[in-house]
Amino acid sequence: MHAPRKFKKAFMERLLLSLQVAGLTSKSMGLRERRDAVRLSSDVAMASARGRAAPWARALVARHAAERRNEPLLRRIMGGDVYERAVSSSAITAGAAVARSRRIVRRSQRVACSSRRKRRSLAMAAAAASGVGGGALAARRMVKGRLRLLRRLVPGGEALRGFSLLSETLDYVVCLKTQVELMHSLCKGSQQQQQKLHLQLG
Repeated sequence: MHAPRKFKKAFMERLLLSLQVAGLTSKSMGLRERRDAVRLSSDVAMASARGRAAPWARALVARHAAERRNEPLLRRIMGGDVYERAVSSSAITAGAAVARSRRIVRRSQRVACSSRRKRRSLAMAAAAASGVGGGALAARRMVKGRLRLLRRLVPGGEALRGFSLLSETLDYVVCLKTQVELMHSLCKGSQQQQQKLHLQLG
């Protein structure tokens, strides 16, 4: 885990800078472009404030860098060199994921349906013999399902297992909470500034 105050300060500084670099003050930007710029700026600021030590931070930037439509905006926010490193790391990650997927498919093709049924019946028999009911099996399945969901939700979670997945999830959620708080305070400050301007002009 990180120091919350230090992270929040670094996040705010990077967020303001990246919003400025993204050119949100430009009147030529459409609503969708503005929304994308705010989302990218916020995610990149959060990831860079957290640092490269967190796998989710690297994966989040790599995920955005993998989308070609984000390239011009990310180049402005991150700078050319940092963007190039993120793109190369996303390509490496994608290559590793493809290789891993192929291995999984090959392995799963070897396992026949009959062996799955046999394992299930052996597990049921063992549970019945030990006095453990179907509730324990259902609970185990539910935990596995929720871990699969976490792996999909947390950037870079596919490569994590057990405790490291839970630790990264906790860290990511704390950072997301900070992101929401900062965005809320920025919106509030912007509204107050507009009201003051309106009163001065009116």
